[in-house]
Amino acid sequence: MASLSEQLQDVRSQAEVCLYSGGRVVDLRAGVVAMANLPLPPCSKYHHIAAETMVIENSFGRNRKETLGSLQRLSTALNILEKYGCNLTNPNRPKYWRTVKHNNPVFRATVDAIQGGRAVLCLYGYSNQQPDGLSFPDDVTDPDVGRVAAVTLEVMSLRMELEMLIKEAHPHPEFYERIIPTLRHKDVGLNTDAVISSRHADSQTKSLAFSLYRRSSRESNRSHSLSANNQSLRSIQVFSTFSSKHPENCAICGIFRISAHCLTCLQGLCSDCDRLYHSYPERANHHRTAVTSSTSSKNRSNEGSG
Repeated sequence: MASLSEQLQDVRSQAEVCLYSGGRVVDLRAGVVAMANLPLPPCSKYHHIAAETMVIENSFGRNRKETLGSLQRLSTALNILEKYGCNLTNPNRPKYWRTVKHNNPVFRATVDAIQGGRAVLCLYGYSNQQPDGLSFPDDVTDPDVGRVAAVTLEVMSLRMELEMLIKEAHPHPEFYERIIPTLRHKDVGLNTDAVISSRHADSQTKSLAFSLYRRSSRESNRSHSLSANNQSLRSIQVFSTFSSKHPENCAICGIFRISAHCLTCLQGLCSDCDRLYHSYPERANHHRTAVTSSTSSKNRSNEGSG
């Protein structure tokens, strides 16, 4: 049986080819659905766009309902970014495909109203900053349709994941609940201050690492930013598979020492991730073995209090 990483690569490759070669829409959608449903955290599933960082930086709200509303706005912006990508991969591109104008009302109300929107356009090839917008470099005669397709596919998949979250239909909501505290609680009106306070010690360690990770220094005074930014360290983690040389840190969060190995999904997990990931019925019967290293609990305690 192929590992999750191999499954992801297979699904991704087929969908990318379908997108830039003008394949059937039904086949492309099937690829996007398969990618969105793979049980991988966003920091491991998305290789081009900064999906996890985008989700965190664009999630607002004091409770689950408000947070889902902000994710809907991100989903709308991703829908427009998806259209830009599809236009570039289409052999019959629009006449003015080379530029994106800042004063375009749709662009201003959607893509430019979120964090990370322009970064996605840059990945498409709009790397020249003009006084009135973004454009392809003068020496580029055609878009790199392969790269554009790869980025567009990730935009499509992330949008689908957000829509499933909003509709309470996501098969693996635990990956998003870990990085957005307000999504963990069904109670409308729950203030995130209590969540932030209960995780204060863990937040300090992650906050330091996140500040080193971020390539841009956009500051935010939003009420959710402390907890969200502290969780963003997971954006730099690489999903690792089980091998004879076990990884020391959790394959999902990448922060804490592993406490169990799952021989079914081939990964080592910390106690929190193990509990969340295997709480779903379809994974409840996975065969896991406990890690008996005498240093695991001590290392985790030290990391959480640093």
